Amino acid sequence: MGPAGALAAGRGPRAVLYAVYALLERAGVRFFAPAFPSYQGRAERVPHHPSLVLSGTHGTVEEPAWTWRRKYVEEGTSHTAEGLVLLLDWMAKNRLNTLVHPSDYNHWSVITWDRVRSAVAPEAARRGIVVEVGGHGYESFLPRERYPAYYTGGASVFDVHNPDALDAYVRAVVAHLAARPEITVFDCWPPDTATWPAGAVAAFGTVANAEAHVVNTLRTALATALPGVRVERIAYGAAIAPPTPGRGFHPEVLIDFAPYERTYQHAVDDPASAANAPLAALLRSWSEAAEGPLAVYDYNRRYRWRSLPVRPLGILAADARFYASLGIDGLGSYAEPADWLPFEAVHLFSARLARDPGTDPDHWLAGYLADRFGSAAGHLADYYARTTADPDGFTVPAYASAAETGYRAAAAALDRALTVLAGREEYPVAALLRSHIDLALADVAITTAPTAAARTTARAAYRTLLEEHRFRGLVLQDIRSVQRWGGTLAHRDGHAVYRLPAHAAPVESGLTVARGGSATVRLRAQDVDWRGHTVTWSATAPPGLVPGTVSGTLAPAGAADAVHRLVLTASASLTPGSRTVTFTFRTEDGTVLPPARLTVTVI
Repeated sequence: MGPAGALAAGRGPRAVLYAVYALLERAGVRFFAPAFPSYQGRAERVPHHPSLVLSGTHGTVEEPAWTWRRKYVEEGTSHTAEGLVLLLDWMAKNRLNTLVHPSDYNHWSVITWDRVRSAVAPEAARRGIVVEVGGHGYESFLPRERYPAYYTGGASVFDVHNPDALDAYVRAVVAHLAARPEITVFDCWPPDTATWPAGAVAAFGTVANAEAHVVNTLRTALATALPGVRVERIAYGAAIAPPTPGRGFHPEVLIDFAPYERTYQHAVDDPASAANAPLAALLRSWSEAAEGPLAVYDYNRRYRWRSLPVRPLGILAADARFYASLGIDGLGSYAEPADWLPFEAVHLFSARLARDPGTDPDHWLAGYLADRFGSAAGHLADYYARTTADPDGFTVPAYASAAETGYRAAAAALDRALTVLAGREEYPVAALLRSHIDLALADVAITTAPTAAARTTARAAYRTLLEEHRFRGLVLQDIRSVQRWGGTLAHRDGHAVYRLPAHAAPVESGLTVARGGSATVRLRAQDVDWRGHTVTWSATAPPGLVPGTVSGTLAPAGAADAVHRLVLTASASLTPGSRTVTFTFRTEDGTVLPPARLTVTVI
């Protein structure tokens, strides 16, 4: 670089910003992940040199292959407004251009755009990132409880053949968007696992035809009222096939093909895959039928994978080549901060494919590992090679057993890497991956356990690790992971723990104590937002069950949990049976945390 510096230019403000990031990458800067607190300052690499040398950049021109390069919030279990701003920053640095957020996920009034809008919308605008909002489902704008006359039978979709019902839906959406001018793409999706009114389906011929009627009617209204808003719809579920000829979607409608039923054991166009081959045929039919833009909603970080290490980069690359051959113009996938690190390479590689679908996965991975882990790159390559199994295949005993063997080999590779990296800046990230592989081993052990007793032990071990790691960027605690150990958690309630500043509860789910004896329960506080907290606790016990102390404080900070061992003593005269000890918690600013109850069995 000469004394005049370097020039980065683009066709618009966002392109100029992306050109600057491309220039920084040529200088050796790497944008591995959003700067989530769990990364502890290791989300990026910025080299330090006395002079800056940029070679081979003169006249370099980069243009993304695909228009729609997205990250979805989707269920949004661990997303917060602050975290979404960090995500936007990472998206821009990796040349993604669209953030997709639910308007009201599943009509739960939990994961909503309005909850984060004031913080996120301005930051998206600063970077020129498109705000795309909507998703499952129609009922957020036409709720059954307010419009019962527009629903027939037990269908979850309103009667789309009823002009009054459709008009009410369209008017509600238009009004919603008019009040939120930052939204320039609206996702017009039915409810998840939708059931359609039989009469409407009969009238239109197919579910896809009925959905096209809804989408096209909304598009017509928006073309007049809000011409700057594009309508998107998802080819998914009962409407994954194209409509019949003459009933298709308007050319201005963006179609996203969502192959939910696919497996990542094979490329999507692999004819040997019974699951994928029909989906590839459907996508081919869409590429012929769609008159407007067609993109792919990818599931390369599935919720049902329970945050296990799944990195089929070769499969993703083969998929991208197939998509490019069909003229696909976009790629998107969802993400959660709570388990970003295990999927870090997948998120990065997916972003790279969205702008260059011809990227070679082996060459890319070698460069990533060298940048991320330096002298231990070879050991990390071994680790990655051992962690490509699709957990959907765990129902087949031999496949689960092979995955378990792979995880053990991956753990050994990480142990070798940690020896090489001792005392180096790359060590902490590799150490986190080593902790995560223990969780993966505990998960698969539930499947491979030879006896019911062994399975019970495996579930307990998995629960322990899940609860230890849920706030460290390694695993998402949600309905799937809780069910894995045999617990219960409502789908819509998974987010609650991630919106707390801190979390506190007994480590043990129950305790047994003999009359006249004592037992110890561990009270643990965890730092959810990584800001450091002082949690005051108090215990209330029934007569005859005496805590060693009735109150105290815990001070979790970042990855360091705080634990207090509380002794409970049972009176010798206490009648055998179950008792409940109740714990309350609050943070230093008075925030009340959820209470906890401990069942104590007196024998």
